[in-house]
Amino acid sequence: MPFRWRPDGKFIKNLSNTRRIMPFLMHGRTESTVYYEQHVEVEKAWKFVENFQKETGLKASILHLIIWRSAQVLNERPGLNRFVAGRRIFQRDGIWISFSMKKEMNDDAPLVVVKKRINPEWTFEETVREIQGGIKKGREGAKSVSDKEMDLVFLFPMFMVSFFTWLLRTLNHFGWLPLSMIKADELYSSVFIANLGSIGLQPAYHHLYEWGDTPIFMALGTNEPRMALDERGRPAVKDMMTIKYSFDERVNDGFYSIKALELLKNLVENPEMDLEKSPSEKALQEEALGI
Repeated sequence: MPFRWRPDGKFIKNLSNTRRIMPFLMHGRTESTVYYEQHVEVEKAWKFVENFQKETGLKASILHLIIWRSAQVLNERPGLNRFVAGRRIFQRDGIWISFSMKKEMNDDAPLVVVKKRINPEWTFEETVREIQGGIKKGREGAKSVSDKEMDLVFLFPMFMVSFFTWLLRTLNHFGWLPLSMIKADELYSSVFIANLGSIGLQPAYHHLYEWGDTPIFMALGTNEPRMALDERGRPAVKDMMTIKYSFDERVNDGFYSIKALELLKNLVENPEMDLEKSPSEKALQEEALGI
């Protein structure tokens, strides 16, 4: 049926009418954005990463840990791995994570943007190896498919560039954009992570792009000492990372989405924890309802 087939996702038939009407009431991601902030304790996370590096000899960071855990959460709570296109809500095929970082630590250095399909069943080591391949390729200066497409587009006059972008948006609206273009474009992803902490900055709330279909932007900041409560409920200074989220509320309701982000926080703060041992969805709901 028209609008209901896409090469990168499956149309969701059993949504409530309240959810189905959302893309008609809020046409774009910009007016549908909800903002959320977390402060994540990173002491255990850093120890986990340092021990991993000693054991394997592989370079890793908290970014790798967050990507790994994000894939697990999106698999556990698939209602967040959705996107809106053509006024319809789709379940994404696979977990695709895009992330950015500087090639070098200076103002003029370009950003490296990498997009990877992450298998939630992978171990941390398997995830790190997959991510490092993409980062190495980007830092070596190899042009991505998107870069090559942009080089080709700007060989034409500006009015033709406007026509091409209109045509691609129209094809995407109807679900006729080729899968090869979707796979190559970093803005067609489950989540986009901007690692501002890698260049010594605190995060800002990032806007969502109308281009593509990414419903969640996650901005990571540097670690800094903050007051928090220890295990006994006493004030203590802890090393914490600020994460700021911008997400498209049309894909799912705030309760479901925020509980998923709280699950992610718990898994990053406790990197040795198995997902099966983390609080269940029912327990999280009961906690939120005060049961």
